[in-house]
Amino acid sequence: MGVETTVPTVPEQVWGSLRLKPSTADTREWPTRMEGETCWDSLSFQTEEDLVLVLNEDEMVEVQGAVRHFNSLGLYGSEVVPNTFPLPTLGPKLVRLAADIHSGRGFAAIRGLRPDEFSAEDNVIVFLGISSYIGAKRGRQDEEGNMLMHIRDAKLSKAPQHDRPTRYSSRASTFHTDTFCDILALQTRACAVQGGRNLLSSSWTIYNKLRASYPQVCDLLAQPIWPFDSRGKFFECSTRPLLFYHGGRIIMNFAREPLLGLQGVKRASGLATLSPAQRDALDIVEEVAKQSQITLDAEPGDLLFINNHCILHSREAFADAPDTSRYLVRAWLRNPLLAWKLPRTLREGSSRIYGDNELGERWNIVDVPKIRFRLSERLTS
Repeated sequence: MGVETTVPTVPEQVWGSLRLKPSTADTREWPTRMEGETCWDSLSFQTEEDLVLVLNEDEMVEVQGAVRHFNSLGLYGSEVVPNTFPLPTLGPKLVRLAADIHSGRGFAAIRGLRPDEFSAEDNVIVFLGISSYIGAKRGRQDEEGNMLMHIRDAKLSKAPQHDRPTRYSSRASTFHTDTFCDILALQTRACAVQGGRNLLSSSWTIYNKLRASYPQVCDLLAQPIWPFDSRGKFFECSTRPLLFYHGGRIIMNFAREPLLGLQGVKRASGLATLSPAQRDALDIVEEVAKQSQITLDAEPGDLLFINNHCILHSREAFADAPDTSRYLVRAWLRNPLLAWKLPRTLREGSSRIYGDNELGERWNIVDVPKIRFRLSERLTS
């Protein structure tokens, strides 16, 4: 005779007019509070030295030597790795930063490099060379297989600011993550004359505050009911959670544009629109993120690395000087040895970025001014 077992079910839940079906995501089984260095707020860092690794003159000379060494090898830029970009003194510090990004506070900033001392090509080599110590695997960032993203206000475009992707505008962004990447890497080439600073907020601190003050929002974020509108051939439209507990870690993954949609643009066929309760939940996350955010000043040459799974980021609106433009270069990195274990829905997106597929790789090392923007660009970060 077999033994009959009863499988417990999670009861149906209601938020406003939104009625949820029973789900396997039961946040009552999750930690009531996350602990550790990843939990920080605006009071956790007292000085700039707490936030930024400032290179000394010897380390900057070491970087210049590494560029010359790499160029002497006759390799492609995509072949920049620690072995071909040797940093005997700085390298061990970068390895420790990689560990801190993955298992500590979740971000690292480096200052002291001077981009005006390098050509456009060598600036990319510097960026990729130092980044290779953080994560040597690089990911494609759009359906054209571009491996770099050049972030600046598209001043030649006639499209109004609100009809552009945020990265090609001067407007502020809301807190978000960058699709499915592991580590977001940014190289500052030039700064705005006013505003444009990067803002970071710990997802673990946000989670702790939500569990304490808005437990129903945690429940809602963890349900597989969030519809992501995606166009083009990079990512398919999908409906999934925004909040995960996997491998002993809290993971947040979302951006507003693909969830809320764009004004005047019809949603993809069969894709739901957000309920008032879901919209309220996004607003609460934004407000809680702002309460504990840190603001990072920038100088030309700065490098910033962000663990995309445990840090939300945004930026201020900015104004450029007449003769210069705020200009950042972005890469998406992965460190196979330190990478977080991901739930299935995030692994699928990650494989499109980092795995071999039909998109290929395009090393767009020089910025090409943008005039028009595809819908798929407007729906992604």
